[in-house]
Amino acid sequence: MNYTQYAKRFSDRSRAEGRDQDYIDRCLAYAKPLMEQGLPVIYDVKHFSLLVGLRLEYLYSMAYAQYRFYRSFTIPKKNGKYRRIYEPLPMLKGVQHFILHNILEKATCHPCSKAYRQDSSIKGNARFHRAQPVLIKLDLKDYFPSLHVSQVYNLFYTNFGYSKSLSALMARLCTLKEVLPQGAPTSPYLSNLLTIDLDKDIFSFCQSNGSLRYTRYADDIAISGDCDPTVIIPAVTRIVKAHSLELNADKTTVLKPSRRQVVTGVVVNQKLQAPKDYRRAIRLELYYCKRYGIEEHINRQKVYKGKTSPLSYCQIMLGRINYCLQLNPFDHEMLGYKTWLLSKICECPRP
Repeated sequence: MNYTQYAKRFSDRSRAEGRDQDYIDRCLAYAKPLMEQGLPVIYDVKHFSLLVGLRLEYLYSMAYAQYRFYRSFTIPKKNGKYRRIYEPLPMLKGVQHFILHNILEKATCHPCSKAYRQDSSIKGNARFHRAQPVLIKLDLKDYFPSLHVSQVYNLFYTNFGYSKSLSALMARLCTLKEVLPQGAPTSPYLSNLLTIDLDKDIFSFCQSNGSLRYTRYADDIAISGDCDPTVIIPAVTRIVKAHSLELNADKTTVLKPSRRQVVTGVVVNQKLQAPKDYRRAIRLELYYCKRYGIEEHINRQKVYKGKTSPLSYCQIMLGRINYCLQLNPFDHEMLGYKTWLLSKICECPRP
């Protein structure tokens, strides 16, 4: 339904309910910019509660007693430390999914932002930096916790055009302890929308300094091309700081073609490829499978013994091989492994 159709239907129904023209004009003035952005028209917090199917009082509890609607746990990081995850309970998660799919995903992220989008992948991010003379990798420190509830409110109110009370409610429903929680379904896409201006500024800087290539995959920034890192890194640091964010200096890396250049886990020196240690691990696993048999190999490994069936193990290995082939479809070694593994899957007993 376009705006003209909506305005006629709304006006007719409002008059039938006895509403005056001033009320109709105010509502349509509010609805028009939302519809022009492809956003749903939600007039107030009561209207929102009807759309999500929850009492308004319950929504306020979710928004202002947030600690009652999350469970937290930790997951290990590559550096041996742990990342704390805050997972919303089902009712709150359902409301966040409504906001994500009906509102947030209607807005467009910056093209250089490659994570958390249906049309993006780690391969799509990495391919921009293939075979470049210099690759600079930067990391945004405490990315999600650095994005504040006030920024989320401004997105809903100033950028989208929702009412103050509704924007405040939705901002609280998407945050925990006044920041984006890692684990909420809204946080990833919100992070992209909240850093659009950051992406614009870094992209503009890169374009004006030799048409450098810039992408950001969540908190991982990659800049590549013919450049001087001693000029680029301080300049990007200043841009990031101007947006109230901070770089993790310990994770800043400069890579030239003489070293293995990796972007979001993908080797980009010449052709896109999974890292050597990843491929070597697959090669070793399948060597022992062919030497001892799949079931005997499983029984020799503590990580698999008594936990994984031959069929499940083959499916796990097939997933790893398919990842390599996604990056390089012409990898003859992996194609051979895939053919062999598929033949073994056909022989595996089904549960």
